[in-house]
Amino acid sequence: MKLKKISIALVVTTVFILSAFTAAATTITDGTGDVWHWSYTGTTWSWAGNVGNKPDIDITQLSTTVNGNNITLSLTVVGTIQSSQKIYYWAYFNTTDSTYSMYWSNGTGYAYALNNSYGSESGNITISGNTLNAVFNVLGDTSTVDLWGWAAEYTNYLSQTTNEWWGDWAPNSKIPFTPSTGGNTGNNTGGNNTNGNNTGTKTPGFEVIPVIAAVAIAAILLRRRR
Repeated sequence: MKLKKISIALVVTTVFILSAFTAAATTITDGTGDVWHWSYTGTTWSWAGNVGNKPDIDITQLSTTVNGNNITLSLTVVGTIQSSQKIYYWAYFNTTDSTYSMYWSNGTGYAYALNNSYGSESGNITISGNTLNAVFNVLGDTSTVDLWGWAAEYTNYLSQTTNEWWGDWAPNSKIPFTPSTGGNTGNNTGGNNTNGNNTGTKTPGFEVIPVIAAVAIAAILLRRRR
């Protein structure tokens, strides 16, 4: 009888130990050669798809891994993660009560987590070849609500009037316009292309503004928490 109780206790203990090391992962796989090119001439802008010569912003995978008290957010490209002032990488992971995000450009970036009840804190961001990683402490629920990322390359540093730029989104449902075969051309009226199949709801080239605002907000919240 005593041996049976000991055996049961050992089994229960083993289950708890193994569960402590169990990792949960969510992965989005993105196709290659699917970078989009935006160009602007006079009063006309156009999208052209299936660009294959931008490997450093061509996303192949976006993933999150929850292991114990840590969440790792990863973005992988075909080429190499660059530290150029003209190339930007973003990734976002939202749960039912928390938001985890990372940003990288020009050799620097941030990893930032926000929970509705707990508050906010920074994570640790690193580069390993073609992958950008950010590790956070778990702040709350880890059930995936939304996971997405994108990478962009501009012709001018922080330019909002550049005549061309390139971008890749993962998953493709996050593309801020409705892709058509080979791209499409239309008039840029308030950022909406109403000619043909492109029905974008964002002004192309202005996505960097929310990034700057997010960095400022993160800095303010972290100072308040301290």
